[in-house]
Amino acid sequence: MGKNDFSHLLCMDFESWVVSRKINKFFLSNQKLRELDNGYITSVLDSVLGMLKKYNQKITFFVVFKLEELCPGLLKKIQAEGHEIGWHGYSHSYITHEEILKKELEASRNLLCKYNVKGFQAPNIVFFKEGYHILKDWGFLYSSSIYGNSRHIYNFDGIYELPVSVANQSYNPSISDISFPSSISLENLFLFGIPFGSSYFWSILKKNYYAKKLSEYSKKKNVVNLFIHNWQLIIPKSKSKKYIPDEQENFLKNPLFFPYKIPVKNMFEYLLANFRFQTCIEYLKAKGVEQ
Repeated sequence: MGKNDFSHLLCMDFESWVVSRKINKFFLSNQKLRELDNGYITSVLDSVLGMLKKYNQKITFFVVFKLEELCPGLLKKIQAEGHEIGWHGYSHSYITHEEILKKELEASRNLLCKYNVKGFQAPNIVFFKEGYHILKDWGFLYSSSIYGNSRHIYNFDGIYELPVSVANQSYNPSISDISFPSSISLENLFLFGIPFGSSYFWSILKKNYYAKKLSEYSKKKNVVNLFIHNWQLIIPKSKSKKYIPDEQENFLKNPLFFPYKIPVKNMFEYLLANFRFQTCIEYLKAKGVEQ
């Protein structure tokens, strides 16, 4: 299978288990967090950038900005390779109301300005409708924080919303009918079907499903919006039993997390080798969206 000229959207939520909610509750120093990380953040970034360069692909990295504090130079390295830097919050807190959003933005202020960040993806695709006008005030252009049909770009208070792809192609609600948060719940699954754009389904639906979807959408010139996590490609390990990464949780303790325990690096490379991707900002430029 050769690459189709039509470009889809591929985003990476660049995170680390050392800034997860599970670890944040311990209020560890940056030095301790670096010790727990044990070089994972920088090594996994080098690996991902290497794969993208191999297949001549450019994507959007939605980065948890606390990582730049722990490992200075990450954002510069991503940008130097021609990829887009988006914002995935400062601490990976779930952004459910104004106080949290403003706190996360303030903690990220210098880096947002330095790297001219225009895009946002809410952790766990959990966001609140009133937050869009705040993003606009901070200079953002777009978000990718709801599930829906990616060919339909919404506009919330001046912020363009690029939905993460879902299977139900008849799901095209008006802007007033979109409910928040647009998370993976039983109620939402009945509405929009399997949100295959979510990283959660990569290891469940597998390579052939995604290859078929991308091929079908390419023929129709409909864009697919996918996201993946770096830790799904190369799973980190902890040297401390006290701090176990979420990706290594016991199945009986958290069975819903099981799909995240299956590495999808080979599938990621297959998609890079056989399909064409672009950054979110380039896609919006092509659509004539004002900067």
